[in-house]
Amino acid sequence: MPEVRHSVCALDCPDCCSVLVTVEAGRATKLRGNPAHPVTRGFLCAKVAQYLEREYHPDRLLYPQRRTGAKGAPRFERISWDDALDAVAERLHAVAREFGSEAILPYSYAGNMGLLNFGGMDRRFFHRLGASRLDRTICSSAGSVGLTQALGLRYGTEPEQFRHAKLILAWGANILGTNVHLWPFIVEARRNGARFYTIDPNRNRTGAASDRHYFINPGSDMALALGMMHVIVNENLHDADYVARYTEGYDGLRSRVQAWTPGRAAALTGISAEDIAEAIGTISYEVTCGISRRVQRIYK
Repeated sequence: MPEVRHSVCALDCPDCCSVLVTVEAGRATKLRGNPAHPVTRGFLCAKVAQYLEREYHPDRLLYPQRRTGAKGAPRFERISWDDALDAVAERLHAVAREFGSEAILPYSYAGNMGLLNFGGMDRRFFHRLGASRLDRTICSSAGSVGLTQALGLRYGTEPEQFRHAKLILAWGANILGTNVHLWPFIVEARRNGARFYTIDPNRNRTGAASDRHYFINPGSDMALALGMMHVIVNENLHDADYVARYTEGYDGLRSRVQAWTPGRAAALTGISAEDIAEAIGTISYEVTCGISRRVQRIYK
């Protein structure tokens, strides 16, 4: 009789998907998302959905091999685990002897979020070896610093909260390609009246499915952010009570963004001053119309 077992996806993704695995005669025959999980909602991403094919593929690598031909040529021979470990150890020792142990740079990130794989024995090994240290990721580390400085701790928005949004900006985020479990919440928000915009220099599926795709010039994101903040501040679109209660440095920010009119931002971003103003004002139709009437007079 088939047996359905509960499992989880351990890949480097915040979705933490719940997985149902059908097992027959000791072999997994079906893999699907758990429909009872609030984020997984019964479906998996394309990467994980193909896991069983990789698990049982006849060409899956099951033992060490050593190249016997030129690089790029599919010529390998099977070797023992002892031979493989000896070869790796000798190469590491040879580099350390000739150039010093810091010439060895372990380069990896997460892949699998299991404790042993992600942050366990490998770091202890290379630290003992004296290898160079690597900040595991540029993008995540920068995001963590931003979250900590802005919020005081690393805490993001729960996917379930997106259904309450009035305006969602997919800023450099191809959600349909890299964050598919967020999409149902965006669909729900749009059914509730939210607008969904994409800001990205590349054409992608997310942009095609959005209400508007703003094709920003590469590298001009900060100019666009400052231009948007100029509109928010000068049109009083922010929650003044919230800012007064829970933020610091607002006066400095307000002063800083005054020079960044939508017209100035438009010259760098390739997005018109009107579009910059209206993208922010779109939360309220009345606000949008008001900004539209003022943009020719003030923001150009």
